[in-house]
Amino acid sequence: MTNPTEINSVSWDEKTKSWKYTIVKVEEYHGFVNCQYCQKPLSHNIKSDGEFKVVYVKCGCSRT
Repeated sequence: MTNPTEINSVSWDEKTKSWKYTIVKVEEYHGFVNCQYCQKPLSHNIKSDGEFKVVYVKCGCSRT
């Protein structure tokens, strides 16, 4: 598997009470953490815009 160049990040918007999606460009990829239930990626450790970040995504068992 090759490292991703961008990730569709998700975060909760408290104002609109809905999920907000953002495409994040990846400079360096440093792995991921699996969901303990469905074993799909839940967060990714990346470097973007010169700083290290943890980017969250919806895992396989989350509702759409």
